[in-house]
Amino acid sequence: MAEFRPFVSRASLALMTGLLVVGCTANKQPDHIAHGATPSAVSHTFVETLIVPSYAELAEESKALKDALQTLANEPTDAHLAAARQQWVETRPLWEITESWAFGPAETEGLDGDLDDWPVSVLELEQAFRTDPFTADTFSRLGTTSIGFHGIEFVLYGGDNNLPMAADLTPQQYSYLALAGEAFHDTASRLLSSWKGADGFGAELTGDPEGTVLEMVEGAIGTLEEVHLEKLGAVLEDGPEGLESRFSGTTNADIVANVSGAQRVFEDTGLKQLLAARNADLAQQLSNALAMSVSAAEAMPSKLSRRLDNPAVVQSMETAVEATESAFDLMTQALATLDSF
Repeated sequence: MAEFRPFVSRASLALMTGLLVVGCTANKQPDHIAHGATPSAVSHTFVETLIVPSYAELAEESKALKDALQTLANEPTDAHLAAARQQWVETRPLWEITESWAFGPAETEGLDGDLDDWPVSVLELEQAFRTDPFTADTFSRLGTTSIGFHGIEFVLYGGDNNLPMAADLTPQQYSYLALAGEAFHDTASRLLSSWKGADGFGAELTGDPEGTVLEMVEGAIGTLEEVHLEKLGAVLEDGPEGLESRFSGTTNADIVANVSGAQRVFEDTGLKQLLAARNADLAQQLSNALAMSVSAAEAMPSKLSRRLDNPAVVQSMETAVEATESAFDLMTQALATLDSF
């Protein structure tokens, strides 16, 4: 079997380092749960030490992405194109790790779709790029599958197996990138603001701690289900067109961040301790399954769309599917166990 060195961005690596730190300091609980896990303590920890900081980091990096895209539009050079691609790669896992808590404003205000709808609408973008000039009004008429991460990705990286140089991009595409970067940063900033403060969704969520605990588990279940059924499972059956970040070749980093987010919901908030008080064996099995899911995701290589004819690559994906499905099944059991406060 071939050996793989999976792609891991600096941002993704930082997230994984944080998980390792959590694992090494398992006896030191967050302040809210230092004296015992309760639904109230868990819900506050979830919002204050996981959700809000993650969205703050996303908003910060989205500003860097906006700036990189504007610089590229102002001065279209290969160096600036490479820098914009790298910033896209750095920003991407910071959203993907939040998939397990993409409820509330992300859903009700359509912010999730504006940031990360897929698959990208290649036809709509190609038609829009024939507009001269490409203006803010042109951009405003695009659907969610033509903006956000994947619209930007498509322009920066080109179609499958077609990595463009700076000279290959059109004035319309450069205008699009500047507008898309600005819109992306605005959406990420609104997402952060929607959770903060006395009137934010975070305060509303912690006002119903028992409901929040169940929402946490359901969010992790949704992520694990999407990974094993859609992001990997459907691709193994139907082909590479279903890979979410296939143009940049970073689907593997997406999956690492996805399952790591579910793991953090369980391990970093006191949720594990809350479940252990009711069923210690289930809590430990779930903890082990989530760790195996992360390890399996990390073992997948980058550029999966170009490697599906390699049996070793397919095996690495199948292993990740099996590990994530196991974590999904156990998380579903956890929901049933906790749904009786």
